[in-house]
Amino acid sequence: MGSPPRLRDTFPTPKGPLALSTPALPFSQRALAWLHRNRWLIVITLAALIVRLHWNLEVHPIGDYIGSDMKGYDTRANQLLDDASVKREYHAFFPYGTHFVVAAIKMIFGRDNYPAIAAVYALMGALVVAFSYLIARRVSKRAWVPPLVGLILVCYYPLISLGGYMLSEIPMATFLTLATLGLLRLAEHGRARDAWLAGIAVAIATAMRPQALVSVAFFAVAWLFFRKSALAKVKLYHLLYAGLPLLAVLAFSAARFHHHTGRYGLVSENGTFNQVFGHCHTKMITAKGKSTIKFGPPPLIQLERRAQKYPDAFVKLDPAISAEIEFKGYIADEQKLRGLLRQCWKNKGLAGQIKYTTINVILLVAHNTMWPDSGRPQWREIAKEWGKAHLILLTLPCFFGLFTVFSRRTVARHGILALHVWALLVTAALYFGDTRLRCPYDPFIVILAIEVYAVGGAWLLARLRGRSAVKSAG
Repeated sequence: MGSPPRLRDTFPTPKGPLALSTPALPFSQRALAWLHRNRWLIVITLAALIVRLHWNLEVHPIGDYIGSDMKGYDTRANQLLDDASVKREYHAFFPYGTHFVVAAIKMIFGRDNYPAIAAVYALMGALVVAFSYLIARRVSKRAWVPPLVGLILVCYYPLISLGGYMLSEIPMATFLTLATLGLLRLAEHGRARDAWLAGIAVAIATAMRPQALVSVAFFAVAWLFFRKSALAKVKLYHLLYAGLPLLAVLAFSAARFHHHTGRYGLVSENGTFNQVFGHCHTKMITAKGKSTIKFGPPPLIQLERRAQKYPDAFVKLDPAISAEIEFKGYIADEQKLRGLLRQCWKNKGLAGQIKYTTINVILLVAHNTMWPDSGRPQWREIAKEWGKAHLILLTLPCFFGLFTVFSRRTVARHGILALHVWALLVTAALYFGDTRLRCPYDPFIVILAIEVYAVGGAWLLARLRGRSAVKSAG
């Protein structure tokens, strides 16, 4: 049986000379047609918003979890509101986009109005689901895939959980999915407004996390290869339009960076610092300067515990220098951090660094429980089970989906999503992996995995039907 006619098909749009004399449809009919066409989008968005509002306001209030990284964002937002002109070197250590968002919410609703912050985070989380549904609708040729993607993401715990903390993952995911939607529309229609949308959204995502620039670079490479075929509608001037907002944000970022530090840089200066973790495999770095600052990535701390439990395992903490590193000076001292990296490369050699890189990528999906939940007994087991589910159900099919970027038939749809996942893998390899750092990319992983399941299921069903037909004929 065929599918029932869509409501919009009941009211065909006149074409040719008749279009000049036929009156437009009444507003009520156009509204009904729009509601019918977007019924799944509306239902999924509302469901996602309700779930996240309940979580952020009742189950897991953001105001009850102001510590560690969350306290840092909160403090920097308050300092920004106190006096944005004050030079604070530490404000350039982290990307600034998230605490700018928090400061804007505080400025509108009050500094201590954490329910307002929780509600905005819930709204951003719902938009991630809505944008992901729209992405799936453009990528997939199967009508059931977008609703399934939406329903999965409505109740997808890692994104719900992170929305209950004042962190960068949810704001990053919001603008990264919006940028991807704009890019897919640009590849399909070649419209300037979609180039602007993609550019503005990815520029904001970059202020949240500069790793978004890796996705930008990968798309530029893909465009060079496919600009005369699959990406023919994306013209050079479209890329220039998209690049202008990004250049504006980077220029502002560089000026802000220089204002706070007197040094030259872009969004933040914690990049080399994070490389030390990934290529020295130390669980803690302490810098003793004007004040003592120390950091320890949760996945590497968890790897040390794994090393104690499984000393012969491949995936474990195996420090190049020591499990904890301490030096005198500022936490982002480039000279000292580069010196540590050189020492780690010397101690471990190329083979050791390849092992570190492999472990860093594995940490995206295994051997660590998502922080901050990992430090809270009431949420730890839930996060652990969802981590296992992601590893078992999504990792392998997503791996096959990565190869869509190399095909002219799929690069303008699935391939654009795959580019983000490739960017994630490269980022983890260069720095270190973490299930939490993966989460802004999870919508793309979910869509790719479902599409691979759909293709595999269709192939298997065709084989079974073929065998059945052969047996019937025999």
